[in-house]
Amino acid sequence: MGALEGQVAVITGAGRGMGAAIASAFAGAGARVGLIARTASDLQVVAGAIAEAGGVAEPAVADVTQRGQVQAAVAHLRAALGPVDILVNSAGVATTNTVVEMPEADWDRQFDTNVKAVMLCSQAVLPDMIARRRGLIINIGSMAGLVPGGPGGTAYVASKWALVGLSRCLSLELKPHNVRVTLLNPGTTDTPFRPDEFGKHPEWMQASDVAEAALFVATMREPVSIHELAFSVTRDGWG
Repeated sequence: MGALEGQVAVITGAGRGMGAAIASAFAGAGARVGLIARTASDLQVVAGAIAEAGGVAEPAVADVTQRGQVQAAVAHLRAALGPVDILVNSAGVATTNTVVEMPEADWDRQFDTNVKAVMLCSQAVLPDMIARRRGLIINIGSMAGLVPGGPGGTAYVASKWALVGLSRCLSLELKPHNVRVTLLNPGTTDTPFRPDEFGKHPEWMQASDVAEAALFVATMREPVSIHELAFSVTRDGWG
């Protein structure tokens, strides 16, 4: 029996990168996984791979920045899989621009996806978690939310610093209800999320590394809460 046997996990940004890796890891540990992303074809590939490996996965197409779509997706997944035990907020976007040159739309898109969507998805699953007095929310942040980033990453860095505050406050709000919140802050990771202009580097972390960290958090005994976890490859420049 897997460590997550009998549990339902919903993962946003599950069509590729970290979200897909986390979904596969959780399914491999026995969870029934709900997959949320905007692109149906990506979700079908991930769901198919999980099913082929013997797991259970249900896709739900949604833009996580839109309340109505989030509520509909979570309702669909609840009906298909059962009440949500674990939510992983993995959806994220980044663009590079200085404050002087920043288009308002770029700023809004990053805050909507990296911060607002976390709030919307949490709101969608929390009534059940609070009623059942159990649940875990894992937010995927970034080392950029802990260590000042370089020029051009202003909106992304600001959104990840905001996610730190959101996660800490949410954790305090939910403690009386026995619902845990964990913020994972990975360093530079080689996923499709990275803009092409950054190039690639063989020593970056892989999506599977983040998935292992998320699985570690999800398989802790329920009385134990890991509040925040920051990690990167040894030679990463985060310090």
